[in-house]
Amino acid sequence: MSALSLNQRLVEYKKLMRLDKPIGILLLLWPTLWALWVAADGRPALLHVLIFVLGTVLMRSAGCVINDYADRDFDGHVERTKERPLAAKRVSTKEALLLAAGLSLLSFVLVLPLNGLTIALSVPAVFLA
Repeated sequence: MSALSLNQRLVEYKKLMRLDKPIGILLLLWPTLWALWVAADGRPALLHVLIFVLGTVLMRSAGCVINDYADRDFDGHVERTKERPLAAKRVSTKEALLLAAGLSLLSFVLVLPLNGLTIALSVPAVFLA
């Protein structure tokens, strides 16, 4: 794979994860940070803020990938979604599933410095997400 095709593939992954449309991340981040500030009595540790910000970005991205995977046969027939990477077949279903799994795994690694209850709750939470 040439550098140009690798660059284009990364651009398609970015679109698949909706990193080019950050409003969804911001809409999830606001209540996440609010809850974190309330839980920490207004003084959350910097490590916790970083974990939750990165976790929000990663899990929102994984959710976008899984959503496009689930809708891959339908999105091609809808004007607004027909150019999404999976619908346009610029990214394979295998690539999408591997990307979603990788993003979820990275999110889980972020949780490991937190307490045991948080780690335990993160396992069922990934299925809700």
